[in-house]
Amino acid sequence: MSHFKPFITACLILVPCIAGAQVNRSSFVSPVAGDVLNSGQTVNLQWSPAQNESGQVQLSLWDQSTGRWAVIGYADYKAGSFQWNVPDNYGNTLRLRGIFGNGGVMYTDGFFSIEPPPAKVEAAIPGVTSAIDMTVHPNPAAQHTRICVADLPPDIPANVEVVNEDGTTVATLYNATPDAELGLCLTWDCSQVPSGIYYAHIANSIMGRAVKISVQH
Repeated sequence: MSHFKPFITACLILVPCIAGAQVNRSSFVSPVAGDVLNSGQTVNLQWSPAQNESGQVQLSLWDQSTGRWAVIGYADYKAGSFQWNVPDNYGNTLRLRGIFGNGGVMYTDGFFSIEPPPAKVEAAIPGVTSAIDMTVHPNPAAQHTRICVADLPPDIPANVEVVNEDGTTVATLYNATPDAELGLCLTWDCSQVPSGIYYAHIANSIMGRAVKISVQH
C-alpha cells in the first residue's frame, strides 16, 4: 500500500482526481505572455470556457507595481470574451485572472505590459518641406521622458527644444550641427514644470516636427 502514497499526494496537489471523468480546464487565449497593449485601445480578452461551468466570470488585473488585483469587469463565462478598454498608466508588468463558477480560477499564461499609445504628430514646423521621425516615451510623463529623433542629416544645424502652449521655450535639449547622419535620444526632466501640455520641437533648415507631450504630476 505504501507504494501508492506518493502518487495520491501528487494527484491531490496538481490536479483534481475525479475517477472516470476528464477534467475540463479553462484558460485565457488572449492576451498572452509578452504581449504589449497600448493604453486607450479596446482589446478583446478571450478565454476557452470549460464545458462543465457557466454563469458570470469576474475579471481582474494584477499590477506588479502595486501588488494588488483590481476588478476590471464581469462577463458571461460561456461567451469566452470581454471587450476591455486598456487603461492609461497602469504599470508595466500585468496579469489577468478570471474567477468563475464554484471557485474556478484561470490566469493568463504569463505577464504582458501596457504602453502609452504612439505619440501622434501634432504639427509640422512652419517653413519646412519634409518631416523628421520623432517619438516621445513615456507620454504622458511625470518625471522624465525620452525624445528620440531618427536620421538627422549631416552638416545642417538642428535644434531640439520643448515649448509650452504659449510657444515659450522651457528647455533646449540639442543645438548643434551633426558632422554625420545622426540619431538622437534626449532625456527631458519635466519634474520642475507644471502639469499641462507641451510640445517637443525639432527643426533644421529643410525639415521639422512637433509632438505633443502631456505632463501629469
